Amino acid sequence: MPHASVKPRSLPLRSIALMCVIACCCSGCGKDRLSLAKELLEGGDFLAARKIYNRLAESRPGDYAAHYGLGMTWCAEAIYKTEIGCAVPQDWYPAIYQMTVAMHLDTSEEVHRTLAILHYNLGACYRKTGNREEAILRVQKAVSYDSTLLKAYNLLGALYQEQGDFDKADLSYRRALLLKPDYALAHFNRGALAWARSDYAAAEKCFQDAAACEPQNSYFTSWLAKAQAAAGGR
Repeated sequence: MPHASVKPRSLPLRSIALMCVIACCCSGCGKDRLSLAKELLEGGDFLAARKIYNRLAESRPGDYAAHYGLGMTWCAEAIYKTEIGCAVPQDWYPAIYQMTVAMHLDTSEEVHRTLAILHYNLGACYRKTGNREEAILRVQKAVSYDSTLLKAYNLLGALYQEQGDFDKADLSYRRALLLKPDYALAHFNRGALAWARSDYAAAEKCFQDAAACEPQNSYFTSWLAKAQAAAGGR
């Protein structure tokens, strides 16, 4: 049986630095400290960057950029730990806390999108530990902050599918496809769902749609061939 596929979504360190630069420009951080924080984050020294933002947050607790930047340093650390394979769910909480403080100071679309990604990554981390219930809660939180986050709907569908709640899984995949009709992973996962239900004709159609979106994906085409054989052999 094919497994529901999920591609990780995270913020690269260079993007983190850029987002901190934007936030600081908007609230008037000192140019020298802004430049230093940018350099430190781009170089991966999130600990040193954190010291700068900590001082700003302590001296100016109402400063959006200080809390946003501080949150991004925690995000950078969680991403680093994820990349080396030692991340635990608790690594994401400081980033979410600081970003939530920032949201209360400035309810911009930027901070909502960032919070959505942080909750998505926390949900993915919980999934790796086997805690599907908490993973589902976190991914639901992600789409509450950003209703256009495609990968969140896909991960939510995969989590429901792993729980055996096929109806909710299918609804999640359909929501992703409403936002992006050529989203190959959602088509494939709907096919995996149909395969689990022994509906090989529906699986064939979904795998076909996935392969049409990504014709070079050998995993998709191999399952399409299996579904065609299964559907034709009934």
